[in-house]
Amino acid sequence: MSSSSTPNSTAAAPAVSDSVNTTENKPFDTEKYDEVTEGKASILYPKGNTVFYNPVQQFNRDISIVGIRAWSEIYNEQVLIPRLERSKNAKNKANKKRKRENDEGTVVSEPSTETKVEPESTSETQAETDAATTQDTPMSEANSATAAESSKPYIEIIEALSASGLRAIRYGKEIPYIKKVIANDFSKEAVKSIHANVEHNQIGSRVYPNEGDANIVMYQHKTKNVHVVDLDPYGSATPFMDAAVQSVCDGGLLLVTCTDLAVLAGNSYPEKCFSQYGGNTLNNDSCHEAALRLVLNMVASTAAKYGRAIEPLLSLSIDFYVRCFIRVRSQPALVKFNASKTMIVYNCSGCGTTTCQPLGRATAREKNNHVTYKHSYAQGPTVSSNCEHCGFVHHVAGPMWGGPLHDEKFVSKMLEIHDTLDTNVYKTTQRIKGMLTVAKSELDDTPFFVSLPHLSSVVKAPCPPLTTFASALLNGGYRISGTHCQPASIKTDATASFIWDVMREWIKLEKKGDTKNLSPTSPGGNILKTLETKHSISFEVHPKASELEKQRKSKLVRYQVNPTENWGPKAKAK
Repeated sequence: MSSSSTPNSTAAAPAVSDSVNTTENKPFDTEKYDEVTEGKASILYPKGNTVFYNPVQQFNRDISIVGIRAWSEIYNEQVLIPRLERSKNAKNKANKKRKRENDEGTVVSEPSTETKVEPESTSETQAETDAATTQDTPMSEANSATAAESSKPYIEIIEALSASGLRAIRYGKEIPYIKKVIANDFSKEAVKSIHANVEHNQIGSRVYPNEGDANIVMYQHKTKNVHVVDLDPYGSATPFMDAAVQSVCDGGLLLVTCTDLAVLAGNSYPEKCFSQYGGNTLNNDSCHEAALRLVLNMVASTAAKYGRAIEPLLSLSIDFYVRCFIRVRSQPALVKFNASKTMIVYNCSGCGTTTCQPLGRATAREKNNHVTYKHSYAQGPTVSSNCEHCGFVHHVAGPMWGGPLHDEKFVSKMLEIHDTLDTNVYKTTQRIKGMLTVAKSELDDTPFFVSLPHLSSVVKAPCPPLTTFASALLNGGYRISGTHCQPASIKTDATASFIWDVMREWIKLEKKGDTKNLSPTSPGGNILKTLETKHSISFEVHPKASELEKQRKSKLVRYQVNPTENWGPKAKAK
């Protein structure tokens, strides 16, 4: 991947319409095949093959295209443009030096070992002449050449598990600067289908079907990395992660889907989750966020073996799967933060209160306006053997990722691109905007969230309105946000003690202190043994709580409405 094919600051990214193949699709046998159009791609699949295409996954593909486009714009700005500027400056300095030496007549060839001076070679003379000519080229011509160079495609993508090739074809047609998309699959029949669909869409100059083992294909790019690796398997992505983190370039994008939420977010297979992801599941309402954190920790620990660190850009729990957009950095210094960004979680088996325990500590030190970090052991445990609120025992979840799930700049860039999308082409724009808007607003330093229905069920009380509950937290000096994982839930940095005091005050307000429906030995009974509170609670409506309620009642689509009967993950093609 040479710098000659990278864009620079003097030219804007080409419009998507300019970067795609707009040729009409080839005709096909309508008796044998059905055609499905999604985005700017059309794929053929045999009649009666219900496994071949899953319309529910269109959101996954749409948001992936927006994500790759956002990453490429940031990558251009942060990596490629500075690299190109450095290269141009170095060439200019060399050209000036050569021109000065030529003008002074000081350049001579090196003497041979026989001390005989040979005449300058034609190639050397021509090179110096070219350098001088380049130096004398008018700026307008240089800028024109640079602009022409910037329009060249450079992004290389591996879609390791391509199936029909729909995703790869859409990438090739809808993302600017695409140079090459390797659409790989292990199945001969799948690769035949990819070939047919590539030919049908006339996109063979960008999308390259490949039959092979996904891991082998990615390992073949250990030395010549690609910019983007997309893993969208049936089930877990763990078997492909070692190869994936080595095949993506420094600053490149890794997209990961895992559909095994029965393992990641359930409580029936803790041993399976530990063997696949290196951690135990969290058995409470935050289980889907915990699933994201388990996947991220698996990726981080795999990448760390090769001196690579991860930066989660966007991590979403969607329908029946999780989808993570991860930037990979080849910076061993960043790997040292893994311990402080990894945690175990103590989960109360009674009231569901969670307490996080980091596995390491990173302490910042500033000297001469330079910040360094000292990495050391974390202190613990953060809880006693029994919950301080209800007295029930704790269960241990994790280890899992304890750092941020999203990058605000990346999500903002995705929202900018979203606003330019053609709603006739992208059918899921409303949901993309809804998910991104909520993700952007989420507190990034507060793992997990509190579910209002769960709190109410523990103490057998009416569920407080979202605005009322949020106002109590805000009036207590705490921060709040929504969560994309679950409705009627709030992310907050409020302590569990304060949250249960809010529920005590709510019970006084709504039930006049009546707790007769609670068993005295239940979690709620233990919590409500006294209705006296340690904190001052105010339910006066807070302006920020009203904003949260307004966002909740907006027409933004955040949670999937069942699109078809028996919707969900399709069975693996046979």
